Amino acid sequence: MNDIGNKALYALRDACAGGDEMNNTTGKKICAALCAVALSATLCACDPFGAYRKQLEQGRAQMQRGQYEAAVSAYTIAAERNPRRADAYSGRADAYAALADNAKLYSTERSGYRRAALLDYKKAVELDNGELRRDALLNYYLRLGDEALSAAQDAAALTDAYSYDIAEGYYQSAMELDRANAAPYGRMVALLLAQDRTDDAAALLQRAMVLSNDPSLQRQLEALNGQIEEREENVRRADALRVLRSVPYYGDPERCRMSAGQAVACAKLLSDGLKGKFYGYTGYGKPLYDKPVYWDEPYAVVGYGSYETDRGGAILADLSGNGVPYLCLFSTLTDGNSFEIYGWLNGEMKLTAGEESWGGQQNGILTELADGSVVLAETVSMNGAAYSGQTFRFRDGAAIVTESWYEAREDGERVVRVSRDGVTLTYPRDQWEGGADAVAPEYREASYPPLADVIAGACPLREMISYLDAWAQAVSAGEAESVAPPPEYPELHRMATAMLHQLFVLDHLAIDDGTRLCYVRLADCNGDGMDELIAAFSGAYRTVDGFDCQFAIYQWRDGALAEIPGGNRFNELWLARRKNTTSRGVLGLEVNGTLTRYAYTFLDGAEEFQADAVARKYAVIKNGQAAGIAESEYAALAGQYDTIERLVDFGQTGADRNYERVVASLYNMRS
Repeated sequence: MNDIGNKALYALRDACAGGDEMNNTTGKKICAALCAVALSATLCACDPFGAYRKQLEQGRAQMQRGQYEAAVSAYTIAAERNPRRADAYSGRADAYAALADNAKLYSTERSGYRRAALLDYKKAVELDNGELRRDALLNYYLRLGDEALSAAQDAAALTDAYSYDIAEGYYQSAMELDRANAAPYGRMVALLLAQDRTDDAAALLQRAMVLSNDPSLQRQLEALNGQIEEREENVRRADALRVLRSVPYYGDPERCRMSAGQAVACAKLLSDGLKGKFYGYTGYGKPLYDKPVYWDEPYAVVGYGSYETDRGGAILADLSGNGVPYLCLFSTLTDGNSFEIYGWLNGEMKLTAGEESWGGQQNGILTELADGSVVLAETVSMNGAAYSGQTFRFRDGAAIVTESWYEAREDGERVVRVSRDGVTLTYPRDQWEGGADAVAPEYREASYPPLADVIAGACPLREMISYLDAWAQAVSAGEAESVAPPPEYPELHRMATAMLHQLFVLDHLAIDDGTRLCYVRLADCNGDGMDELIAAFSGAYRTVDGFDCQFAIYQWRDGALAEIPGGNRFNELWLARRKNTTSRGVLGLEVNGTLTRYAYTFLDGAEEFQADAVARKYAVIKNGQAAGIAESEYAALAGQYDTIERLVDFGQTGADRNYERVVASLYNMRS
C-alpha cells in the first residue's frame, strides 16, 4: 500500500479510538467519511488510470455546464495524474479556448487564454499525433488566423496582437502541420488577396497543387486567375481611360473599345503623314504639285481658285456610335471644308471621307444631329445652273451614302430629284425640305462635348501619336508595338518648307496687281551651306528697253525666312560677287536710254548707284535720293563687284523661269 493509503488508515484508526470524546452517531459518520476517503485514496493509489479518467469525466461535465474554469482545474489534475496521455491536454485546450471566447475582445486576458489553448493543443499532438488531434490544432491555427486577419482589416481593431503578419504566421503553421490539407492554403490565399498580393497568391496555389490532390485548389486557382485577369483588365481600362480623357474625343469615352492594334494603326498612319508619305487629298480640288505632302505643313491645293491647307489637327470621333472611333484630320489653315476621315475597315485604317473645296463651289460639312450621330452633308454648285449633293452616315468604319439629290431647272421650273433607299422622287423646289439644307445642328444633352467643340480642340499630330501609343500600351499591358512620334524636322527641311511656301505665295496669291513670278534661283550667298532663295517677279508695264522687274532675297535666319528687298525697275538680274570675298548677292541692272543703274543687294547690305554716260553724270542712291559723285568714285564703286552669271534678261520673251527645278530641289531637301 502506498503512502496515501497508509495515511488514510491511520486517520481512520485515530478517529475510531476517540469514541469517548464524541457521541457514537457523529463518530460513525466521520469514520464512514474517513473510510470513504481512505478507500478512495487507496483505490486511486491502486488504480491511477481510474483517477485520471474520473478527472477527465469531471472536466467534460463541467465543459457541458459552461464551467470552464472548473474544467481547466479538472483537466489540470488529470494531466498531473497522467502527464503522458493526450486527452487531458486536449480537453484543457478546449476549456482555454472557451474562456478566450468569453473574454473581452482584443484584451490581454483573451490573448493569454489563446496562447494557453494553443500550447495544450500542440502538447496533445506531440503525445498522440492522431487525426482528430491534428485536426483540432489545425482548425485552431485557422481560427486564430481568421481572427487576426479580420482584425487587421478592421482599422479600429488594429493592435500589436492582431495584424497581417500574425495571421500569416498562424496559416503558415497550419500548412506545416498538414501539408496535404487544402484548407490552410485557401486561408493563406485570402490573406494574400486582402493585401493585393495576387501574384503571391497564385504562386502559393501552384505549389499547393503539387502537395495536395484536393480538386478545390484547382478550382480556386482558376477562380483566382479569373479575378487576377479581371483586376488587371480593370487597371488597364482605368489607365486607358485616363489617357483617353486627355484626347480630343467625340463620344462617350467609357464606351470606347478601340483595340491596341487599332490604336497602333492610327499612330502609324499619323507618323507616315508626318514623314511625307501621302499625296494631298483630291476632293473637288487637287494638289498643286504631284509631290508627297507633310500633313502638319502647308501644301497647295487648286480647285475653284487655289489655297493652302494642311492636316495639322487630329481628333478621335465615335461617329458610328459603336465604340470604335474614326481618326479625323482637320486643316489648321482653312475653315470647315478641308479634312480627311479614316475608319477601321477590313482590318486596317482606310480613308473613308474627305473634303477639299474653294469659293463655295463645293462644301462638305460634318453635322451633329440631336441623337448624337454625325452626318457629312456635301453640296456641289455647277456655276449656279444646277446643284447636287449627298448625305453620308458613318457605319463600321465606312461612310455610307444615305441620300443623294439633284436640283436643276426643267421646263422653266426648279425641281429636285431625290434618291433614297433606291427610290427616286421629284419635288418642286419650294416643296422640298430635305438634303443638306435640312441637316441643321441641334443641341443634344450628353456627357461629352459637342462635335464642334471637339474639332476646335484638335491636337497636333505628334501629340495624338503619343496618346494613341499610351492607349495601346495600357489596354495591352505593354505588349503592343510602340509607335513613337517621328523626330522634329531638321533645319534644312524647315527651310525648304518655308521657301516652298513663299514660292506658292508669290506664284499664286500675289497676282491681283498684275505681277507674276518670272524667275527663281537657289544660291548660297554667304557660304554657310544653306541656300538663299532669289525670286524675281515682273511688273505690269514695260520700260523703254525691257520689262520692269523687282526682286528679293529670302534668307533662312534664326529659324524663319527673312526677306531682303532688292528694289525694282530692272531689265536684268545677275549673280554677283564682292571682290576678294566669298560673299555673293544679286545685281539689278536698269538700262533706260542713256541711263544705267546698278543695285547690288547682299545679305549684309545694299549699294545702288547710276551713270549717265552721255551726260557724264554719276550718282550714289541712298533711301531713294541720288547724290552726285565723281566719275572716278563711280568707277571705284563699280569696280568692287564682279558678275558671275546672268540670271534673267526680261527683254527676252519666253525666258526659263527655273521654277520647276527649284521646286524639285526644295522637295529633295525635305526628303
